[in-house]
Amino acid sequence: MSTQAQLKPQKLDIRPLTGALGAEIYGLDVKQLDDATFDSVYQAFLDYSVLVFRDQELNEEEFAAFGLRFGKLEDEPFLPNKSETPGVYYFFGAPKDGKQLSTQKLGWHMDHSYQKNPSLGAILYALDVPAVGGDTLFASSYESYEGLSPMMKEMLEGKIGVHDVLQYGLNSGHHSIGTEKALLTLAKMRKSFPQTEHPLICKHPETGRKMLYINKAWTTAIKGLAENESKALLDMLKEHSLRDVYQCRVRWYNKSLMIWDNRCVQHSPNSDYTEQRRMLRLALHSDWVPGEEQTAGH
Repeated sequence: MSTQAQLKPQKLDIRPLTGALGAEIYGLDVKQLDDATFDSVYQAFLDYSVLVFRDQELNEEEFAAFGLRFGKLEDEPFLPNKSETPGVYYFFGAPKDGKQLSTQKLGWHMDHSYQKNPSLGAILYALDVPAVGGDTLFASSYESYEGLSPMMKEMLEGKIGVHDVLQYGLNSGHHSIGTEKALLTLAKMRKSFPQTEHPLICKHPETGRKMLYINKAWTTAIKGLAENESKALLDMLKEHSLRDVYQCRVRWYNKSLMIWDNRCVQHSPNSDYTEQRRMLRLALHSDWVPGEEQTAGH
C-alpha cells in the first residue's frame, strides 16, 4: 500500500485574515498531505490567494517537495544564495551587523510581471525572523477590480499595460546609472527582459475571476495614451489598487510557511526591522500568459 493511501484526510481549520484575502490554516502538517487534503488546500489557495501555515518542521528537501505539489519550480533571475536543493533559495533581510540596508525598499510588486508568463506564486518558510517587524502585506487584484466604477471597468477593458523590469530597479535604489558597470548591468537586464505587455483587465486562468492586472513596481505605461495621460490614469489605478480594504497583513514567526497566488495579488515586505531575517524561498512556474482566457485546473 502506498504512503499516500495510508494517510487519512486531514480536516482544514481555515481562519480568514481579512474580508479581502488571506487565511491561516491550523492543525495541518504539510509534509503529511494525502491527495484529498491537498486538493482542499489548493482550493483554499484559489479562494483566499494567500495561505499561512504555522509551526511547520521542514528541511530544504521537504520545503521543495511541498512546492512541487503546486507545480514546477523556477529559477529566480535576480536572487543569489541558491541552496543545494534545486529551486530553493536562501532569502535574507537585514544584514548581520544589525544596520538596516538603505536600499532595502522593495515596495509593492508582483513577481516577474515583466515576463510573458509571470510566476504562478511563491512560497516562503521562516527560519529565523525578527521578534517584531518584517511583516508581508498583500493586496487583492480581484478586489481592486470589483472596486472600480462600471464606467471605469468599461473604459479599461481591452487596454494594455506596459511592464518594464528596469523601472523598479532604478526607483528602488537597487541599481544606479552612475558608472559604466552599472549601465552595462542595466543593458544586460534589458536584453534578458524586454518590455512586456499585459491587459489591464484579465481573468485568472483557474478561477475565471476578473482582475485589475497592474502592480506598482513594474507597470509603467498604458499603451496608446500620451505620456501625461498614461501617467495620470496609471497613478490613480495604482493608488486605488492598494486601498487598505483590499489588503491583508501576515506577521512572521519562526517555522511559519506562506504561499501566495502571484497571478492575483501584489505584495510588499515591510523593512521596519534591524534583526536578522532568514527564510527559504521558492518560486512556482506558470505557463499562463495574462489575457489568455482559457481556464486550466491544477
